[in-house]
Amino acid sequence: MDKRKKSLLIGLVLGDGHLNPRHGVALEIEHGHKQKFYIEYKAKLISELLNCQEPYLYHRVAKDTYKLSKGHKYFRVLYKWIYKNKIKHFDKRLLNYLTPEAIALWWMDDGSHNREYNKKTGAVRSHSFHFYTMTNAEDTQNIIDFFKEKYDIKFYPLKKTNKAGEITYYLKCRTREGRKFSNLIRPYIIPGFEYKIMNPGE
Repeated sequence: MDKRKKSLLIGLVLGDGHLNPRHGVALEIEHGHKQKFYIEYKAKLISELLNCQEPYLYHRVAKDTYKLSKGHKYFRVLYKWIYKNKIKHFDKRLLNYLTPEAIALWWMDDGSHNREYNKKTGAVRSHSFHFYTMTNAEDTQNIIDFFKEKYDIKFYPLKKTNKAGEITYYLKCRTREGRKFSNLIRPYIIPGFEYKIMNPGE
């Protein structure tokens, strides 16, 4: 399997994808009705990457979501790399496989972009970007280091504590770094997700 295929499969898993080891190892992805176009895009991409028939989309009527499941021998390898005690982990070796195209897949799942406006003029005052990785302190630092060392993009961590008292982290950057990040992944953002990055020239 070539580098691009490996990278994109990792990108599919790091976001909303899940590797289920119950019967072999299968990649499972689920999106709501409003994002049916997105899971259809992912089904076509998986077909291309694995040279197989497009995974069937199951309509889960009660939740009004669409789900796909696809098994492949390479997912056994990815499961060992990514999961520890059934939880995703983000070590430096894994992150170094990611290309801008794979990062875009991850961002379309877990990223957000907001514009802040001047109340008087209505002009855009600044931009903020949040990457909802929800990782532990070590993995969070690995992700921060990866973007800084490989792409000179500086994210910083924000802490979140859930109702059970468990602490996880996600990432944030503002206008200058967000502009660099947007430029990095813009060629790979599919129609319908342009709102998640800055427009050219902003």
